[in-house]
Amino acid sequence: MRLVKVAVLSLSCLALGCGLFPSSSNQNPGSNAPVTYPPRSRSDGGPDATITGGPDLGKTPTDAGIHNGAQRWIPIQTSYPVTKCTWFSTSYGFCSDAPRSITNSSSLFVDVFQTADGGHNWPRISTIDTGTSASNASVNVYVLSPSEMWFISGSLGVVQAGSIGHSIDGGKNWASLTSTVSAALISASGDGGVSSVPLWQLAAVGERIWLLSEGGNLATSLDNGVSWKRVVPPANFGASSSRSLIATQGNLLLSFPTTNNSLGLLRWNGSNFLSVEGVLPPSSAGDQTGTWWRSSPNLDGVFFVDRGPLPAWASPFWVYATTDGGATFQQLLGGNLGISSSVVGLSDGLAFAASGSLAAYVAGVFSDAANSRYLEIHSTSDAGKTWSTLHSEPYQGDHAYISLAVDLNGAVHAMHYTTDNLGSAISYDGHYVLTQ
Repeated sequence: MRLVKVAVLSLSCLALGCGLFPSSSNQNPGSNAPVTYPPRSRSDGGPDATITGGPDLGKTPTDAGIHNGAQRWIPIQTSYPVTKCTWFSTSYGFCSDAPRSITNSSSLFVDVFQTADGGHNWPRISTIDTGTSASNASVNVYVLSPSEMWFISGSLGVVQAGSIGHSIDGGKNWASLTSTVSAALISASGDGGVSSVPLWQLAAVGERIWLLSEGGNLATSLDNGVSWKRVVPPANFGASSSRSLIATQGNLLLSFPTTNNSLGLLRWNGSNFLSVEGVLPPSSAGDQTGTWWRSSPNLDGVFFVDRGPLPAWASPFWVYATTDGGATFQQLLGGNLGISSSVVGLSDGLAFAASGSLAAYVAGVFSDAANSRYLEIHSTSDAGKTWSTLHSEPYQGDHAYISLAVDLNGAVHAMHYTTDNLGSAISYDGHYVLTQ
């Protein structure tokens, strides 16, 4: 029986549980109220100058690193730049690096690093031989517990191929399931004629593992990967140009852009995928094809933003969230930039139900009245009517952002990361705990 379920996602990518937050009915009439922030005063130019209180205040680690003047980050120092991280407590976590080649090897390798002291030290605890030789392969590592790990890969080069592996001893030994999974999928339309099926995403909800493959076909297992069954998705999902699995502790959603530029959402009901009951309102730009989302295996909420953190910063945007698997949606942020909020671009967010109202954390780039930009973390406990600033540091345009994660004990972790010049490649380089 799987007792612990946490997945490392590729910032795509974020389930109420473990006694973290009480549930609510999400019937808050103030969800569309204007967003207000505490008054800003940057006269000293120092980090966190406008914090008005909150769990972050006064907890700077004595050996923290500095990012743009903010002395709150414990540096992540590993053999290679890490790209994916997950946490099980304030002190215990895992990160993995990007796939890399080893001399005289025909496979790509991925290392998994572990910390037991809050991120001060990251010894390597596993090296995964992915069995994938394509240099352009996408490889994702999923840590479901300190002992159970998965990896999947996919490539669309001259030869389409993929691989999947499973470990139940913390990465010491791996079982290849590539042939088993491919046999379950290879007869599916669009997957014929390939030796193994490219796999793009893995999700774990309850005791069930889900895989999203090339062609939009799904495979699922109820026995930890011993046997797999192909689940034929709805036609509108399979035919879409872009598809995603959205997993929380209690729900699995399928996300896809529809032909009218809206965002389609389907929820698994135990036997079929059906459209969610709620309707995600149109974005202020009238187009939801650019919508990105965040979910967490430890929060039963999904956070939707209609603009990415880097492109179109001058465009209107909205932020909506659901904490009931799409039955209802509530607006957290919205309107024209500089009018209803000072958000310049969001890089991450978490949504959950608390104290009878939808609550959330957001991280991203914010601006003040003088158009000076800051890398900040904000929170709301009343569905966006009011917001508090938990962390702020000057933003110097260095492609630096913040990602958020929740561990099994309910602590919120901030992960500092940088991107390349195109805003795509991600490397985590710092961490600290927002809440204890």
